Amino acid sequence: MEIALIHNNSLELGPMGFNVKYINADLEDLGVEERISPQSYKDLPIHFSDGLTHLLPIEKVVPENDPKYHNIGNFTWEIIEEDGIPVKVRFTYPIVDKTLEEVKIIRKQEVAPYRREKENTIITLDITGNSVQVSTSREERVLLASKLSASPALCNYKFFSGWLEVTTENLQYIVSEIDKVVQEAFDWELAKLQEIDACATIDEVYDVIVRELPETLQPPVA
Repeated sequence: MEIALIHNNSLELGPMGFNVKYINADLEDLGVEERISPQSYKDLPIHFSDGLTHLLPIEKVVPENDPKYHNIGNFTWEIIEEDGIPVKVRFTYPIVDKTLEEVKIIRKQEVAPYRREKENTIITLDITGNSVQVSTSREERVLLASKLSASPALCNYKFFSGWLEVTTENLQYIVSEIDKVVQEAFDWELAKLQEIDACATIDEVYDVIVRELPETLQPPVA
């Protein structure tokens, strides 16, 4: 339940949840003698003894809208009375069209997280006749670079499948293959950002495919 605290026809609190602590603190600041309890929500609307302060339920009016194309703006409010007595506060929210640039910014924010997924993956490489899986994560890249600079000779390196003796050339090859994956991820990110920038309409922006969906499995042939 959300409420509004009105004093002398001014909005003091709200719209907000039924927070007893905040409401009582505001009542004290206003010089109102009464206090509410957690069960007071059952008594709404509440009219305090000063005749100026009212704790009222609220009604929100939000026109139908599509979040892809619209924002909800700042509310206007009015006190609704019955027989001259305040009974609720109506908050009306305007609908504002999103601009093309605003939608572009929103879609661009989706690109980097997916690029990070592409950048941090597992690749399979052939090392001296052994099929090994290697992480392309930044941590793995740092570890490989450190090993390459510190051990310019044969060394044992632990892959997902276990230990393997590798040469400097092997390490250089691994780092090179990882770099290809990482660069492809960043090239993809740049291409997507440029594709979004080139859009002339909001619908075109939403048509840009950022996250590729897995291919639909085909039913078996009878």
